[in-house]
Amino acid sequence: MSRWRHLRWWLAAFVASLLSFLALWLPALFAGDGAVGCAGYGPLPLGLAELWYDLEETWLDLRQHVESTYGRYLALNALPMVSVLLSGVVAASSKRWLGTVVGLVAALVVAVVALHWAFMAFSYFLLLTCGGWEGNVPWMVWRLLPMVGFGSAVVLLIGGVRVRGAALARPGRRS
Repeated sequence: MSRWRHLRWWLAAFVASLLSFLALWLPALFAGDGAVGCAGYGPLPLGLAELWYDLEETWLDLRQHVESTYGRYLALNALPMVSVLLSGVVAASSKRWLGTVVGLVAALVVAVVALHWAFMAFSYFLLLTCGGWEGNVPWMVWRLLPMVGFGSAVVLLIGGVRVRGAALARPGRRS
């Protein structure tokens, strides 16, 4: 097996991140603003609704500093592509431990952005369940696409780290 064969995992993760980033411009293709009005958090029981509210508030406070401008919002969503690309370069040209560490850090960065989109999708879903779904399905899909794309990139990165580690650990490997 070629020394560089494991890099296809990083390429696939980069493509998944790129497609998720490009999905940010999908709302321009469908009408409406995706706004849904609702009091409360939909079908959640009271205790779970309070827990969700606290969790959502904490998450919003954490990401508020990053997402305060449109440029920072784009930077947040471009961060997975940059981290995947950087970890691929390190994986191609470094020792086993450094490539593993950088790959896992990149997977963590991508996972945080995927978690951001998961929170957005779940919040929107809760609003739709009490506010109505008419005309809002494309907006729900838009919130799910980046989450699925960035989540796939995390899985691909971890797969790449494992394949790279197994290839480098094999006795008699070619350098």
